[in-house]
Amino acid sequence: MAMIYNPVIPLALFLLVFIQDLKSQQIDSLLNHKRVYHAESIGELPEPRIDGLLDDEMWALGSWQGDFKQQFPYGGRPASERSYMKVLYDRSNLYVAIVCQDSEPELIRDILGRRDARGGDNAGIAIDSYYDKRTAFEFSMTAAGQKMDLKHLGDYHFDFNWDGVWDGASSKNDTAWIAEMKIPFSQLRYANQEEHVWGLHVYRVISRKSEADNWQYIPREAPAMVYLFGQLTGITGIRSSRQVEFLPYALGSLSRIQGAASPNAYNFNAGLDAKVGISSDFTLDLSVNPDFGQVEADPSVLNLTSFETFYEEKRPFFLEGNDIFDFEMGGDIPYYSRRIGSAPSFPSGYQGWEVSEVPDRTTILGAAKLTGKNRKGLSVGLVNGLTARESGRAKGQAGEEKEIEVSPLSNYLASRIKRDFNGGNTIVGGVFSLVNRISSDSVSTRMLPSSALSGGVDLLHHWKERNYFLEVKTIASQLNGSPEAILRKQLAHNHRFQRPDAAYIEVDSLMEHLSGHGGLVRAGKKGGKLTFFLQGEYRSPGLNLNDLGYIRQSDFVGQRSEVAYEMNEPKKWIRDYTVELFQEAQWSFGGENTGNRVGFELQARNNKLWRFALNIQNDFSFLDTRELRGGPALRNDGATEVGGSVTSNTAKDLYASVGYQHTYFGMKRSLADLIKFSITWLPIKRLSLSGLASLNQRKYHQQYVNTIAGISSDEYIVSGIDHHTASLTFRGELYITPELSIQYYGSPYYSVGKYDAFSRVAEASARDISNRLEPLEPDYDPVSDSYSYERNAETFRFDNPDFSFMQFRSNLVFRWEYKLGSTLYVVWAHDRSDWASSYNPIKDITGDLFGIKGNNVFMLKLNFWFSL
Repeated sequence: MAMIYNPVIPLALFLLVFIQDLKSQQIDSLLNHKRVYHAESIGELPEPRIDGLLDDEMWALGSWQGDFKQQFPYGGRPASERSYMKVLYDRSNLYVAIVCQDSEPELIRDILGRRDARGGDNAGIAIDSYYDKRTAFEFSMTAAGQKMDLKHLGDYHFDFNWDGVWDGASSKNDTAWIAEMKIPFSQLRYANQEEHVWGLHVYRVISRKSEADNWQYIPREAPAMVYLFGQLTGITGIRSSRQVEFLPYALGSLSRIQGAASPNAYNFNAGLDAKVGISSDFTLDLSVNPDFGQVEADPSVLNLTSFETFYEEKRPFFLEGNDIFDFEMGGDIPYYSRRIGSAPSFPSGYQGWEVSEVPDRTTILGAAKLTGKNRKGLSVGLVNGLTARESGRAKGQAGEEKEIEVSPLSNYLASRIKRDFNGGNTIVGGVFSLVNRISSDSVSTRMLPSSALSGGVDLLHHWKERNYFLEVKTIASQLNGSPEAILRKQLAHNHRFQRPDAAYIEVDSLMEHLSGHGGLVRAGKKGGKLTFFLQGEYRSPGLNLNDLGYIRQSDFVGQRSEVAYEMNEPKKWIRDYTVELFQEAQWSFGGENTGNRVGFELQARNNKLWRFALNIQNDFSFLDTRELRGGPALRNDGATEVGGSVTSNTAKDLYASVGYQHTYFGMKRSLADLIKFSITWLPIKRLSLSGLASLNQRKYHQQYVNTIAGISSDEYIVSGIDHHTASLTFRGELYITPELSIQYYGSPYYSVGKYDAFSRVAEASARDISNRLEPLEPDYDPVSDSYSYERNAETFRFDNPDFSFMQFRSNLVFRWEYKLGSTLYVVWAHDRSDWASSYNPIKDITGDLFGIKGNNVFMLKLNFWFSL
């Protein structure tokens, strides 16, 4: 097989590995000399009023601790401003006060923003209540009084989607700002015992200086955070951490959908979410008639590739605790929660029928989720969702109509288990998922797998104070169903068993199951200024995770090597910088070189807090086994990509960023240019206005157009394309109080493409493009809007591929947290789009978008949180 892979590249990179790490001795010292804070009980004193003033009687108890150290910019030096912290408790709550003194109090950045947005000055506390040295719960306040919370997952991974129910407030005086917090023990997880020892981290961020200060100093070069936390002692006789919480809701909506059989539809719904602590370690989340809608729409995307677009999860039920299911392998995951309740996987099995009124998502009848971690280090995650049978309407050629099944009754199960050993330095786990579809409809039974299961195991081991690591993961899958259903999977984008040049795979139209496996091994160093890793992975041709997970493609063996150096000690002009070199290569199971690239990235920040980035990447010529949608592997010419960006100081009330990316595809007049510009303005502390504009122009010499079935062989048509995409995303956020806000999101999107210089693929793998492609001069028929040409006494036809697509999506949301954990939403969601099979320049259709009739949904939702 022909390969350009050069083993000298990763070997040269890893000669740098053996440079002595000067920071390791400092981390050893920190592990042996941790700070300890002894919390004091408030006894019979009344609970404080959480207002940030600290004038309640109980705050006279306990002791203040200071002596914070800078984490950055000057690691280990005394903080530039003094900070003090105090921790008290009663049977049900932890009380935290952080006093942030400032020699220039008028410069304290106290701006309001959305929850979990680290805007302005902020301070907080993180508690390792499991005391497993890996996970922790963090609670923080901004100087303006906005709450932030998240979960530490170890190794600088965080879950920002986790939202606890707790109280906090901030105040400001002539010398300082103060954060006061009341954290119910029900929001933490810990073993039921008389006396507790927990990990403790307290920090403060001074926005205008980009300075972070720690009560227990944690170097930036440390490979992880939680194992370096200080200790919180003295907490005795507190309540069990078992929690029982309820969140009933009521929802009313009015939808006006263009072209629907009932354009105006009013719906009322009500349901209940419950969180029940079945033990001190594990929590069961239940939903009865749940509302799994998302407030903000997905971004507009026009995908011209053969791969599925991946969208982030935004539904609260699936976001919370989702971290425990993590089993990511190079972007592939066995549990992708958006499969539950997704749009029907409608099979094309109704020949001669026009199908309409297909729902845009399946109804989730109910869902349950069990998550938790016990004191022995055992983590468990289990989620189950049941979706309803969905129907559509079909009209025959003679005008007859019937109801058809577009999605069968389906059950989705995903589970994850892992166990910590050796003080959290070794983690062993497994994952399992199962999808069952139940249907009496002959088309669904024939066209969709009746069951899909996957399972895997993983190992993560650290040594030398967690500076070095070894990670191993394996995964396997099996689909079961009718021969038609399994045949569809064999022909799908991530398999392409029908490729005529792939002798190592073949289509089996009688097969009733499809199975495969994959694996990943990664080893390297993640502590200190110099970090690196070397990775190898593979996916067998039959691996399929897409019924409940996400896999971009199967059938490859690949490797990646990466080395990075970080300088974080400020110099005369530069605050910090990071340099990264990487190399990766990939082959199919048939030995075809399907990827080969090297790259360089530089990120730097000056002492004015401006950020600069530069990246260079070179892709060598490779074979794309997916581009011809089941045809032979198509040779892609090499490409060189160069880009950079500049971002001004984000601690200012007005800041902006501009970025440019240029790609040259190795052929004349074949290139891409991407320009992005963003700006954020805070005219007042309670109002934020931001916009992001992007313009992308791509000219490419062999864009896939169509596959035409011939008598003796298939024809694969490619063409040059001139593709333009423009988008603008605008956000406006007004915060009347930290709990009361009005937020607007709007995004017009345009994408147009013109095809010319059509060619048929002659020798798909040829390096010389004159041998690879045979130019065509097809005839155009304006009546049918199609092209045709003759070859070997056959006539081949294909539709005009030119297109113009435009879309506008927007949301206006009024949000009021009128009580802790209880929220009122008033939402207006708007969507309009249009598609034309003709090319229209963006400048000519810009105004047309707002002449299209759109869809509107008005929603009022109220939920009420309470606990027992």
